[in-house]
Amino acid sequence: MLIILLVVLFYLSHSVLAYAQVPLYYQLLQAYHPSTVSYLISTTPSSPTVLGTSTTSSPLPAPTPSLSITPTPLPNVGGENPIVTIAVLGDSMIDTLGPGLPKLLSSLKLYYPNRQFQILNYGFGSSNLEHGLYRLTNDHNYLGQPIPSLLSQKPDIIIIESFAYNNFGNSQSGIDRQWLTLGAITTTIKDKLPQSKIIMAATIAPNSVIFGNGIANTHFTAMEKMEKTNTIKLYLQNLVNFATSQGFPLADAYHLSLDGSEGQKDLINSTDNLHPSDSGNQFFCDTIAKAIFDNKIIEQ
Repeated sequence: MLIILLVVLFYLSHSVLAYAQVPLYYQLLQAYHPSTVSYLISTTPSSPTVLGTSTTSSPLPAPTPSLSITPTPLPNVGGENPIVTIAVLGDSMIDTLGPGLPKLLSSLKLYYPNRQFQILNYGFGSSNLEHGLYRLTNDHNYLGQPIPSLLSQKPDIIIIESFAYNNFGNSQSGIDRQWLTLGAITTTIKDKLPQSKIIMAATIAPNSVIFGNGIANTHFTAMEKMEKTNTIKLYLQNLVNFATSQGFPLADAYHLSLDGSEGQKDLINSTDNLHPSDSGNQFFCDTIAKAIFDNKIIEQ
């Protein structure tokens, strides 16, 4: 009996040590399966974060269990109005798609050749998700230009990107904070524009080998690149989890852009090795257009 007990203790101790050797970001990715949470709606933007650094704003309270969001099925858009208005909310990963998102327009035209589209770029460089929430209902300025609040434009479709590249840091509270803010954004849209369709979008994956190479006055070590890219992946995955659990259509360029565990290099801009390349932008826009078509968001 003593021998059996010693054998069991031996295997248990080795199992614990093996798990302890797994880096924190992999433990968090494997262990985090968020339950449904209550949502706290912020009314003012927090300081933007850059390249996955932590924000200086006070953290949100820990999430508490509540009922999950179940989107009410709505008629397909475009039944009466021949012009379909789409607004895309995000950080610089959206901003760099350009005014009117021409690549998304060309992708949509392949699926809807007889439709007219107005596409609004609500990307804002170096901004986090809470600032995105603020921009839903508040006019603001970007690069010296006044921008009306997103909801004031009454878009038929609102696409919400993850803001994973401007995240709240590698911690459970940061991941929960993204989840809460996604809930606040979707709740605000449903309350103020109940007829608008919501789509979640995860942009392309980063590559830890080349991440940030070429950015002026920025020199990440190999370890810093690994830490930052794994944090970005956590937030991209968290948005995928949110969309899946809450029943929102998903344009998942993140998983499609992976080559093993790294983002495909040809999809990443070779100048800064951070933002998408031209082919990466087209890839992301093709993914969005296909998600709109597959989920029958727009009437044929």
